[in-house]
Amino acid sequence: MFNCMDWLNIILVSLSMSVDAMTVNATNGLKYKNISNLKIIICALVFGIFQFGMPVIGYFIGFKFKDTLSLYIPWIAFGLLFLLGGKSLYEWGKEFTSKEEVNNESKTLSIFNILVQGIATSIDALCIGFIYINLSIPNALIVFSIIGVTTFILSTLTGIFGKNVGKYLTKWAGLIAGLVFIIIGIKILVEGLL
Repeated sequence: MFNCMDWLNIILVSLSMSVDAMTVNATNGLKYKNISNLKIIICALVFGIFQFGMPVIGYFIGFKFKDTLSLYIPWIAFGLLFLLGGKSLYEWGKEFTSKEEVNNESKTLSIFNILVQGIATSIDALCIGFIYINLSIPNALIVFSIIGVTTFILSTLTGIFGKNVGKYLTKWAGLIAGLVFIIIGIKILVEGLL
């Protein structure tokens, strides 16, 4: 089983793996003015499931494909987040320059966008599966479950925080969302290349 240092390591990995999902869900709460708490929880659940599932996939793929996959993972995550960020910036620019009053209440977060966000923020978690390849299957599943649950809880909290702060930043929400997505994408790419 795990000793004290193992548990500390698992907690730190769980927290660090949750950061991207937390930031994206806080941005969702900020950008989508009338997002319900239920949708924030659904987003967090999707993020948690992906943060659990990707390491499981990585664990079972194993070292056979590790070197090949690890080269492309940062680029894929960067590309997905860059597209999401570009789309947010484009929509914000269109609204910002429009002479008409834009009804921000009509903005909704689609299931497709939630899934893309889930994939983009968790694709680097495939590598976590490689890191724990030396553990037995039950112990590896415990670690990956802790990562998923941590992501779910923290993403829910940051999503609700973003929603509450978003009321005061509605005019700039699209700009902030776009920049955050692009910055997270660049961060993942830089970390992957170093």
